Amino acid sequence: MSNEVKQKIGLEVHIQLQGKKLFCTCATESSYELEKVVERNLRLSSGETGKFDQAAMYETQRSRGFIYHLHGNNCLVDVDEEPPHNVNSNALKRSIALSMSLNCSIVDYATFMRKIVIDGSNTTGFQRTAIIGFGGSVETSRGKVRISTVCLEEDAARKLSDNVGAATYSLERLGVPLVEISTEPDIVNAAHAIETAEKIGKLALLSGWARKGAEAIRQDVNFSSGFGRVEIKGVQKISLIESCLNYESRRHSTLAEISPKIKSGFNPERIQFIDVTEIFKDTKSKVILSGLHSGSKVYATVLTAMKGYLKNGNYRLGAEIADVTRLYGAGGIMHSDELPGYGVEKEIAPIISILKPNKDDAFAILVCGEEKIQVITKEIRSRISRILNLDLSETRFVDDNGSTHYLRPLPGRERMYPETDVAVVPIGNDILEQCKKIIPKDEEEMVASLTEAYAISRQDAASIINKGLTGSFEKLAELTGDARLSSRILNQLFHEILKKTSSRVLPDVLVDAAETCLSVGIVPSGLEKALLRHFVDGVSFINLSLMPDLQTLSHDELEKIIKDLIRDENSVTMANLIPRIKARENRIFDPKDAINIFKELSQK
Repeated sequence: MSNEVKQKIGLEVHIQLQGKKLFCTCATESSYELEKVVERNLRLSSGETGKFDQAAMYETQRSRGFIYHLHGNNCLVDVDEEPPHNVNSNALKRSIALSMSLNCSIVDYATFMRKIVIDGSNTTGFQRTAIIGFGGSVETSRGKVRISTVCLEEDAARKLSDNVGAATYSLERLGVPLVEISTEPDIVNAAHAIETAEKIGKLALLSGWARKGAEAIRQDVNFSSGFGRVEIKGVQKISLIESCLNYESRRHSTLAEISPKIKSGFNPERIQFIDVTEIFKDTKSKVILSGLHSGSKVYATVLTAMKGYLKNGNYRLGAEIADVTRLYGAGGIMHSDELPGYGVEKEIAPIISILKPNKDDAFAILVCGEEKIQVITKEIRSRISRILNLDLSETRFVDDNGSTHYLRPLPGRERMYPETDVAVVPIGNDILEQCKKIIPKDEEEMVASLTEAYAISRQDAASIINKGLTGSFEKLAELTGDARLSSRILNQLFHEILKKTSSRVLPDVLVDAAETCLSVGIVPSGLEKALLRHFVDGVSFINLSLMPDLQTLSHDELEKIIKDLIRDENSVTMANLIPRIKARENRIFDPKDAINIFKELSQK
């Protein structure tokens, strides 16, 4: 990136914790099967200061309703029909332990606050959040990056669609414990941001507490080049950090370059969208025709002093305007720097005749409903004025190619007020001592610990740790009593199942399935075959227990097979016994039992 000295970069790393939700006993995992749909409208309230938050006010202007999809891990708490329960003590302790591993000071009391969010991502209209630790740091190759706060909060609902008038969310993610680790703007460039995100993410993996899946660990990136802070939400892939920072850097430098060229001639009051629908009654533009057929009208306005800056090389001021109109469900805009195009040609002269732009003026065409044009006009005036005054502070989102787009104004302190349904939790010495015992170890300590405790190879231990499977492995090893089998299931069989099914099977789901298999009579040595049949072939657990090749060989049956092997094959040894048995018999058996039988028979 250029202009590195002036840039400030910080991160907010969000880590979902597995187990139970933060304020109820619902599981964090879900089958994703739709069970119920509810609808809500959210209304704005003031924060603790008595003032309204500008980001929340902005969302109110969009006048959308919200549709929520409920799944198997949702309850009345999720739809705001029941008060929250006590805070999940496991999640609280884990957030404290993670704070300790980042050298943070721990608060004396966990006090939950309500953070007003009325974009529909929470059925309540707010998100519960509490500061747990502060003033820590993480070591990087460029020195310490300070950790400002570690918060424990409830995750938001997952957006499914955002159509005109209504947004639809899935609630399976709502209420999942989320640890938010915020850094100070100590990060010096994109590579350093990636390193810092990886360091913090590795901490979560080493803990074994993080949920698995694409959304389990995600970043918000804060960026400033001297023109206000931009918060880029939901950067799920670490590989996107560099591209979105580079995009923002270019955007800021370009806007800084063109601002003084436009500012003196810009008149926000000239942004007056005029109804020009009649001009387009015989248009060949498919985009405009589609809008007209849905009942929208066509509007046009002068954009003073912007000719040549809307879409010309690096100058893309038109994209800044289009971001606003899309958020109101109006699609993008067509502007004079790209016309004729989109089937708009013969209409240009009549529009110019009506708008009467000066030689340096541009104009824009917009298709939208009549009821939205006033609020869109107001938003475009406000946003362009702020950009030309180089107040670039705002919340943006990133798309798959690293480009960022306007989302809403930055929220402020006005959005906070105390949560009265959740008790304040004292964090005394007894809790602190418990948390010290579960602080995640570093990678080398973890590898040594697993290899010593479970007698598995260092390679297998490292693989389990780096995939964040420590917790799943420990549970599976306890269930099966066979650590090597458990390692094989998670390191090899799990990958094979994912490859063959392209499904969303999570490690915890695999472990739960293994537990069910054992409960219906499948022995540990048959687990790999049973799990493969269940996930790949769709065989139910009950039917698994009835399948002939999943029936266990009795001791007498196994002894007979081994006697036959010794009689028929003189070369059978302890080392090749198991594969020789498998070559003769398709049913499952206990390898330890087979070895013991072979030893007894060999000594006779």
